[in-house]
Amino acid sequence: MAIFCNREIIDAIKSIRFPKSKKDILKLIDNNISEASVIALNKLENKIYQRNDEICENIKIVCDLEIRNVLMEMDFPVTKNDILDYVRFRNHSDFVVSSIEALPDKYKFERIADICR
Repeated sequence: MAIFCNREIIDAIKSIRFPKSKKDILKLIDNNISEASVIALNKLENKIYQRNDEICENIKIVCDLEIRNVLMEMDFPVTKNDILDYVRFRNHSDFVVSSIEALPDKYKFERIADICR
């Protein structure tokens, strides 16, 4: 399961009234989002979007930088529960925890690419 839209982007686009073009969306997003999220939104196709989930589907963020950095510290293979224990014990952000909670259960991840694809 890939993590496509990070929480920051979801929060930035949740109040947008559709339909909107890429240009309109970029004008409306909050200036307080990270550079990585702005870069991801700038990679949107130039088209009219009808819903916010269309944006997330189009962005196809493979993995948020924060999540990738967390995962780089881990020894693989791991399960979802291993990752959750790891991020909770180290007090990583709610965004990281909720993103990891969205991973499938009962699956052994051999490397970061198994999570971030």
